[in-house]
Amino acid sequence: MTIERITLRFVTTTLTHPFENRWQRYHTWTKLVVAVDGGDAVGLGECAAMETPFYNYETIETAWHITERYLAPMLLRAGADDPETAMATWAEVNGHEEAKGGLECALWDLRARRAGRPLCAELGGAVRPVPAGATVGIEPTIDELLANIARIRDAGYQRVRVKIRPGWDVEPLARIVAAFPGLPVVADANAAYPESSLDDLVALDGLGLMAIEQPFPRHLIETTAALQARIATPVCLDEQIHSLHETRQACRMKAGRMVNIKVGRVGGLAEARRVHDLCRAEGIDLFVGGKWDQGLGRWCAVALATLPGMTLPSDVGPSGHYYLDDGADPKVEFVRPGWVAPADRPGLGAEQAANVEVVRELEITAKEAR
Repeated sequence: MTIERITLRFVTTTLTHPFENRWQRYHTWTKLVVAVDGGDAVGLGECAAMETPFYNYETIETAWHITERYLAPMLLRAGADDPETAMATWAEVNGHEEAKGGLECALWDLRARRAGRPLCAELGGAVRPVPAGATVGIEPTIDELLANIARIRDAGYQRVRVKIRPGWDVEPLARIVAAFPGLPVVADANAAYPESSLDDLVALDGLGLMAIEQPFPRHLIETTAALQARIATPVCLDEQIHSLHETRQACRMKAGRMVNIKVGRVGGLAEARRVHDLCRAEGIDLFVGGKWDQGLGRWCAVALATLPGMTLPSDVGPSGHYYLDDGADPKVEFVRPGWVAPADRPGLGAEQAANVEVVRELEITAKEAR
């Protein structure tokens, strides 16, 4: 069956608590949602690109442009509705993994809905509970940071991921570890450290962290490998992993012992599954990461987190921890404290909420794409 139309929507939601990473502080978040209408069913996907070009060169605006101008018309002209076929159709589009990932995820949802299977089962996972971790940003004071983490611990989250940067690392991390013994802590740098900071990061090894995530920029993989060789704490790779090829390279160089898989960063669920399979074979610990996913993106991440190699708590916790309204119906909720589960319904098991705030919308039809 072919696709009749593809609809793009910018959806804005308000955060329950301001979030600050190494670049800026957010109060609202806008995502690109993609709907693929196959006539008999509609598949939904959420593009993971951010509003700013700091984490990655892609933004929601570039993703909209690439999807509208290239990906959607190419897909409609090819008459393809299979995720793997779509990626082959887009092979000549260089990069833009997050734009591809949003549309490809909608195709997976469409395929699972047509088959009458939950998305997790379509990917090779199962309808089962998975442990959830939470992420905290940089706060104005360490006391405010500790108060935020206390709420996370009390809610039952299985792990906390803490944003760090030069000057906001040793003291807050030491205070966290002392205040919350037994709570696994990942220090997430988002590539904030220059090569000259190698010795400074080695000093974090004695804190008992679960991992130090992406300490150096992507091009400094040799430095990342040198850090991992000097410390017992696992280095977790995030921005380093954009494809199966880069994952193989990181494994060969022993650059890290943990990988954060983000669907958009690797270009979709098919590539995420291939990265999962390689890491599982190599004995690399895995979890599904997030970038403040709204509801549809969160349901997609929950499905991926059920694959057998996802051995660690993933960023798939209840949407209500992050958003006043996440734009999905139903919302991701705990099935028991610290655990979530995919819906036992076809596809994502969720729809876009009727009251969602759509700030831009565009429909592309097969006729227009010819």
